[in-house]
Formats: sequence, structure tokens, C-alpha cells
Amino acid sequence: MSPSLVFMYSGQGSQYYQMGKALFEHNRIFRSYMNELDAKARELIGISVQSELYGTNRNMTEPFTRTLHTHVCIFMVEYATTMVLLENGMVPDAVIGVSMGEFAASVAAGVCSVDTALKSVVKQAQLLEKHCDKGAMLAILDRPSLFLSDLVLYENSELVSIHNENHFIVSGRKEHMAMIEQHAKKNGIMCSKLPVTHGFHSSSIDPASDEYVAFLQKQLFLDPRIPYISSVSGSLLSEWNTDYFWQVIRKPIQFTEGITFLQKDDDDRIYIDVGPSGTLSTLCKSMSNLKKNQIMLPIITPYKTELQNLDYILTNYASKSRTTVKKENKSMLAFVFPGQGSQKKGMGGDLFDQYPEITSQADSILGYSIKELCLEDPLGRLQQTEYTQPALYTVNALMYLNTVNETGRKPDILAGHSLGEYNALFAAGAFDFITGLKLVKKRGEVMSQAVGGGMAAVIGIDEKQIKHILLQNQLDSIDIANFNSPRQFVISGLQSDIARAKLVFETEGITYILLRVSGAFHSRYMGEAREQYKNYIDSFALSECTIPVLSNVNARYYQKNDMKINLVRQITESVRWCETVQVLMGFEGMEIKEIGPGNVLTGLMRKITAEATPIYLPLETEHQQPTNSTILQQSNSDSDEKHFIQQPNANVITAIGCKQFMQDYHLKYPYVAGGMYKGIASKDVVVKLGKAGMMGFFGTGGLRLAQIEESIQYIQKELTSGQAYGMNLLHTPDQQEREDQLVELYIRYGINVIEASAYMSITPALLKYRAHGVKMLPDGAVMSTNRIIGKVSRAEVAELFLRPAPEYLVEKMVRENQITREQAQLLNKIPMVDDLCIVADSGGPTDGAVAYVLLPAMIQLRDEMMKKYKYPKKIRIGAAGGIGTPEAAAAAFILGADFILTGSINQCTVEAGTSEAVKDLLQQVHIQDTAYAPAKERFEIGAKAQVVKKGVFFPARASRLFELYSRYQSLDEMSEKDKKLIQVKYLKRSFEEVYEECKQNASPVEIDKAEKNQKYKMAMIFKWYLAHSVHVAIDGILEQQADYQIYCGPALGAFNDWVRGTSLESWKNRHVDEIGVKIMEETVKVLNGKFQNLVMG
Repeated sequence: MSPSLVFMYSGQGSQYYQMGKALFEHNRIFRSYMNELDAKARELIGISVQSELYGTNRNMTEPFTRTLHTHVCIFMVEYATTMVLLENGMVPDAVIGVSMGEFAASVAAGVCSVDTALKSVVKQAQLLEKHCDKGAMLAILDRPSLFLSDLVLYENSELVSIHNENHFIVSGRKEHMAMIEQHAKKNGIMCSKLPVTHGFHSSSIDPASDEYVAFLQKQLFLDPRIPYISSVSGSLLSEWNTDYFWQVIRKPIQFTEGITFLQKDDDDRIYIDVGPSGTLSTLCKSMSNLKKNQIMLPIITPYKTELQNLDYILTNYASKSRTTVKKENKSMLAFVFPGQGSQKKGMGGDLFDQYPEITSQADSILGYSIKELCLEDPLGRLQQTEYTQPALYTVNALMYLNTVNETGRKPDILAGHSLGEYNALFAAGAFDFITGLKLVKKRGEVMSQAVGGGMAAVIGIDEKQIKHILLQNQLDSIDIANFNSPRQFVISGLQSDIARAKLVFETEGITYILLRVSGAFHSRYMGEAREQYKNYIDSFALSECTIPVLSNVNARYYQKNDMKINLVRQITESVRWCETVQVLMGFEGMEIKEIGPGNVLTGLMRKITAEATPIYLPLETEHQQPTNSTILQQSNSDSDEKHFIQQPNANVITAIGCKQFMQDYHLKYPYVAGGMYKGIASKDVVVKLGKAGMMGFFGTGGLRLAQIEESIQYIQKELTSGQAYGMNLLHTPDQQEREDQLVELYIRYGINVIEASAYMSITPALLKYRAHGVKMLPDGAVMSTNRIIGKVSRAEVAELFLRPAPEYLVEKMVRENQITREQAQLLNKIPMVDDLCIVADSGGPTDGAVAYVLLPAMIQLRDEMMKKYKYPKKIRIGAAGGIGTPEAAAAAFILGADFILTGSINQCTVEAGTSEAVKDLLQQVHIQDTAYAPAKERFEIGAKAQVVKKGVFFPARASRLFELYSRYQSLDEMSEKDKKLIQVKYLKRSFEEVYEECKQNASPVEIDKAEKNQKYKMAMIFKWYLAHSVHVAIDGILEQQADYQIYCGPALGAFNDWVRGTSLESWKNRHVDEIGVKIMEETVKVLNGKFQNLVMG
């Protein structure tokens, strides 16, 4: 008999920087799962822990202690290692974990999905950091009885575990552990401090208990599918308690007792230490009662032998592992319900008599006898949509109830094909039978009203071939309605197009079957039906699912807050049945049973299982928020894209902006602050806004890379999961290398939101950033985890951003190995940006655009481009420039903005990274106190920047310099009077001194050009003044206040007027977060006032 296989998972204290690095670099499976989990973790906590773990500046001997990072990294490494083993055929017969190592063990045992485990890991760490004082743990290398006999130990710590007769662990508060450490040194007791920052398994972590247990109660956990040895009890755990993930870090560890329990049957066993350091295999070997037939094998160790260890295990033991779950473990059960097309006369049989109450309810709601319709159909109406759908829903429901009554078992997971999804939701408790029937009745009515449409089945080719044929024959007006199997589809469109397509497909020798329908179901042509149904379903209250349900729209689990959205979307979008079955295939031993008349789905499932591969999508709970992949799939219908949300029966606006935008970026308000130059949009600005539910962009322009990196580290340290932030990426045409370096920095630190500004074209660096995050989701949708918000004020630039990446540039970067071919193919399916911010006349470099003209034009352009490229997700449009009051913000939202971006008002705040002297000036600015002056960027062609004119001479002096530049070809041509004026008053040094300073920061090419071209040299010197004027302002050099260049638009003057006479009149009372909240709250009031005026007259 082959030896059984046990996976062991270690917890806190086993981690170190670079753990698993060799596997990450050389094992594709390990790297793939690490990358996948890192992306998921980044969505939860806002940073890449993988970058932290494998950072080039991290040494494995350096303490790795922050709980949020270590918790996640241990789980990631253990899960990725588990998947390496599983995908090489090594399936455990049992698992055992220690402390938080039990998270990964639970996933291996089928207790919960990897997503649920990861969320639980993150939540636990966050609550520990939020509620608990710092703690510590000590390994005492002495007899365990010392704990009871030594009063210092006994009174100041708690016993965590006894490893062997000369090794035990204690835990407690940090100061108590420090006292014990000193005590141990004095008394010759050997001890070692574990690399943790909390006193796990002690009362010091109790403050986190209540909130964490409440969180766990909302998650979905199953009983283990394989023997699960608990280190809480030291024995077999057959039934999972909801609070178990709290017990694993609070109760004492009984790992050695668990190993002893496993040895009771004398079976031969192979123990694989899946932890990051091999500590458990070492510990087991030190056990005096370990039997000789128990083999201990580590994989990852600090000695960098993981590749050799893994190779040894796979070579010698992979074939000896068991690949099936033991028979006594109950297999999973899925019920699937058929949709329209499965109906037939006689369906339901005697079930109507067995369930008279439901039959009576159906008769009452429908106004006719459901039994007569299904069994006799005297009027021939069973094939008519408005009758078919209620009839099929009722019969499916009766057959479900009867199956459950007969078997006594409910399913573990549910799904339905089109109409059948309503039965799945009924079975899951989302609504009762009556509510479901009302919804289906209305659905059938509105769908039956669709005329002029047609549908056809296409059999024998795949999705790509169908789309290619449709495109080549100018039939892109046809949609794929049903993805029934890898080589069976239903297409939907106008009747004339469906008829024309018949000849096209049959000419190619492809099976093409016209369906007897009157409407183009599940296509764009059902838009009117969708709107009617949406208005109807809005009045119903739906409940959370008690059993997971897979949605037709995206083959993902239903969440309560997207239930109505998906049911509405289902009318116009494809039924992704093939992917739904592939998800069910991903569960080992899953039994799939069709509940309904006929066996249409059973036949399809046979084809799918023969032709398709499983999709591994672990069970999720209905309480979770939508994931990015779910949001990505959502349409642009009004169901989730309202700029103004009104209370029922009241003319009151309660919320503004785009709900989906706020969900995507984890925002409380549709409010963003732009990345002002030279760190004026400082790290403190970004952190303040992030903590308040808004998003700020750090202003990187003009800063050194080291300064930017330090700010990133600060921001990531201060902000936690779900708190948004981004970095500015300012395009400077003559600094391509810096742009490349900045993008590399962003990728390295896992920055997943940037603000792209001053672009006139798509650059390699910008494309590389976008490509680095692009990926295809299991449902076929494409997204990039690296989000870009493009700031534009010109239509031609906006159009570039709204298109997919330029093909010529993509191909060039593939040839240069800057991006992969796979990335190139995926980039073709998404726009270059996720969102656009339309910048009207603003502070700094500006095109002087008028918001009332620009914003509607850009929204129209967006709509055209989305239609042209058929993007599945809406590109949101934001408004910037001139927004400093609630009235201005209200105007932006009325014009159609999904969010607003502010700038000038934020630099006159406590957090702004500029001098007090500048803030004193800005506080006094009125609307009329700005002017347009020559800008350093594109100075030679007369580009302008809007700046403060009150209290400074800069606008006049900069204009004079541009006038002289335009008039003369060199400095020598200028009059002596002008030369003296410029050098003495403006530059405060000679031309040659300025030129020498310029040369220190210029490239050899620029210097050579200046030596040969005197006008170029003159521009270089004049532009030095424009840059210098910014520096003296930020530094607050009072002697040069006349030369201050302060980017500013009239929005700040409007804001100053608005807050005059209040506490916010002084900039010392202005905080960016409070300003943002105040503007958003007051904007709602303004809109309500204007709305009432319009309504009441």
C-alpha cells in the first residue's frame, strides 16, 4: 500500500524576505499563483506585497515583521507551493497547519475558496494592527516545566506551545517580552525572539476578537473534504466552526499532539512541509515519539535549496501520492435549470396535484390555469414567450421542491440557463416562488413584444471563427446570444441579417439552424425590453443567496448588490453557459444534476466536459463586494451609472457621480485631487484624501526619483486596504529616459493608478505601464490592473487615449522584448485609459478651453469611440479646471461628469508641499488675480501657463523674456539696457553664470546644440528663469517674492470668496480632506436647490 501524504503549513515566525525566491524565478506554476494572489491582495490592501517580499533592497537576514505584510506573504507562498504539488499530481490525504498556516491548509482541504481565505488573512492582520498593542513571542530552549516554576515567565507571558522536552514558546505584550528576554539572559536561559510584532496566542490580541468573528460569520465555509488535523485541538476536525480562523491564532498550539494523533494507525506517511522555512519538518524530527515510517520532507528553506528539494520530492514521491478524495467524503452537488426551449406539453405531470398551494398561487398571479397550459395546452400557447417563461419557471420550481423532498439534500451550488437562472435564485432563497413568478411573467411579456428579430444555432466551429466570419461579411450587427458549448452557439440579430448569415455559414459548410423566435433575444436589440423590465424589477426587494449561484452574464457568483443589475443585463447580454459548466467542472467530484423537463442541458454538459477544460473558481459568499472582474463585465446601463440618485417618491438628490467609478477606486466620493508639480500635491495630501474616501495623485513633476520613491514608501505605509491613491506621470518630451525610469519605479512598487498628463501622443513608457497589468480573466474579458486616468484638453489627444494602443508601437515594443506577444494581443481589446479627465482652463500650462464647450464634446467623443470599439466597460469622464466651489462642481455633474478633479484650491492648505509665503499670497487671491504667462514647456512656440499675478512681477517679467526671444536671434543682439535689466533684476546673475548652471543639468546633445545655435542658447537661459521662479516660490525665499511663479487658476479665488468670514478663510485651517468633503456635501445641496427651482418654477 502506498504511503499516505500529509501537507504541513507553518505560521508566523517562519517568514523571511526572499522566501521562495528561487521557485518564483524558476517555477512557472509557483510564479503564476504568486502573481495571481499578489494582484488580489493588491485590490484588498493597495500595495504589492510581492514587491515587498522580493524587493532588491531586502536581505533575507533583515527582520520581516509587519503583520499585514507577513500574514499575506506566508499565505501566498504556502498556497503557491501547494498548487505546485497539486499540479504535479501530489494530492494530500490529510493536512495540518500551525497558527495562521491553517489558512492555506483550509484551502487545500476544500473548506473555503482561496479568495475567502485571503480576505480572512488580510482582515485578521488589519484588525490586529488596528486594535492591538504591539506584542512579541519568544522561543525558550529549556524544559517546559520552567514556565510554571519561573514567576517572571508565568506572570508576564502565556504558554503558546510545547515543541519538545527542551523547547517551548511564550507570548505576550511587547514590554513584558522584553522583560523576560532580559531575565533570561541574566539567568542563563537560552531564548530567541520570533520575527513577529503581535503576541499571537495570548490575551494581548483579544481586542480584535469581536470584529473579526463578526466578519467570519459572513463568510462561506464547508466541512473539510479530506482529514483535517487541527493544531487547536491536536486531533481530527470534522466539522468547521465559523470562528475557527480566530481560534487558530488565539488558542495554544497543539501541533505535536496532532502529529501524534496521525501516527495512531501505524500507517506509512510522507509529510511535506509546505511552509516557507522547513521549521515543521525539523520540529517533527526532534519529536521523541516520531515513528520510523514517518518521512519528513521540506521544500523551501532559508538555505536556498528549494529547487533541489522540490525536484527530489516530485521524482521520488509524486507517483506515490493519492489523487482521489476518500470515499467517505461527500461529493459536491450542483443543480442546473433549463431555459426556454425545454418546454413541452405534458411537463409537470402530477406535480401540480402534489403541490396544490403553489399551483393555486400561480393560477392567481397568471390569470389562467398553469396546469391546463402545461398538460393540455388547448389554445396552443405553450410555445409563445409570454406563456412559455412562467410555465417553465413553475415546472422547474415544482421539480426542484420535489427533488429536495425526496432526497433530503439541497445542492452546494446552483445555475440556470437564461430563464432557468430565476429558478436557481429561487432555490437559493433570493426570492420566494411568488416574487419569482411575477418577475418571470413580466420578463416574458416585455421580451415577447420584441419583433423583427431572429436567432440561429451555429454548430461545429469556435467563437473566434464565428466572429471572424461575421466581421468578414459585414455582419457585425449580429451578436452571440448563447455560448452553449465550445462549438455550439446561438447568434441573434435583425431578421434580415440572420437570414443573410444563413447563406454565408452554409457556404462554408457550417451547420446553421434557424430558430422559431420572433425576437433577437440576448442581444443589443432587446434594449427597450431591458428598460421596461428594469423599471419593473426596481420595485422588488431581493434577499441574499443562501447557496452560491453562478450568473449567466459572467459565469461568476451572484452578489446581493448586483442581483438586479445582472437580471436586467441578462436580457441584452450573452448566456455564458459553457463557462458556467467549466466552473462546475473545476470542483473535484462535482455531480451536476439537471432539474427541469427534458435533458437539453445534460446533452450540452456532455459536450462541454469532452471539449473544454475546467475553470477553477472556488466558492464565494454572497456577502462579498463585487470583484474587479465583476465590475469590468458590467454594462453601461442606467442600473449602475446614475449621476443623481433620488429617494423614492421624493424630489431629493442624495448622491452624485458615477457609482461604478467609486467602486473601482474604492472611493466614498467621486472626488479626485490632481498631481501638482514639484510635490505640491504632497504625500500628506495623498494620505489625507485616501483616508477620507477620496483619491489624490502625488505630484512627481520636477522631483528626483529618490524623492518619489521615498514618498511612495511613505504613502503605502500610511494607507491601508481600500484607501485609494495614485501617482502623476508627467510627460516631458525631452526627458524620455526619466519617464521610462518612473514607469519602472511604479511597476516595482505595485502602483496601480496613475494620472497621465501633458501627453500629446502614446509613448513607449505609458504603453509599457498599461501592458504590465493587462490580463485575460477566466470569462474571457480583458482588463489591466494598471489603471490610467488621462488628463486632456484637446480632442485629438483624447481620441488617442480612447483607442487601443497604437499597433505600430505595440509591434515595435514586442520586437524589442519590452512587452510580450500575449500582452500585445490583449492590449488590442482595451483602450489606453480607464478614465479621462477633461481639463478646462486651469492653473499651470493650459489651452484655455471652456468647460461648457469641452465637456459635452468629449462625452460625445467617448460614446462614439466606445461604440466603435465595442468596449464592455464604460470609460468615465471627469471634469477639471475652474472647480473651487459647490456651484462649479454642480455644473460639472449636470454637464455629465462622472467625477471631478480639483487642483488650485489644494495648494493653499496645510498639507500642500509649498512654502508658507506662497500660501499667504494664495489666501488673498480673488477670481481676477491670475494671468497667463509664458510656460517653460514649449516656451519657444508661445505656450502659456496660468499663474498668480497679485503681489508678484513674474507674469510681466516672463512675458518680457518671451518678447525678447521672439524679437532677437541671440543675446548679443539685445540692447545693453535690456541685457542689464534681465541680468540684474530678473536673473540676479550674468547670462554666462546661468548658462554654466544650465550645462550642469543638460545632456551633451543639448549643450552642443546651444553652442551652435545662439537662439537655442537664449531660450535655455530664459527657461532657466521660468524654472527658477518655481523653486524660489516653493522654497519661500522672501527676498525673491517678486519672482514667484505660482500655478493657479481662478478656482482658488472663487473658493476664497466662498469661505471668507468662516474658519476656512485662513489657510492654516484648511485641510484637503475637509475641503473635499465640504465641497461634495454642499454640491448635493446646490443641486437640490436648483432642482427644486426647476420643478417648482
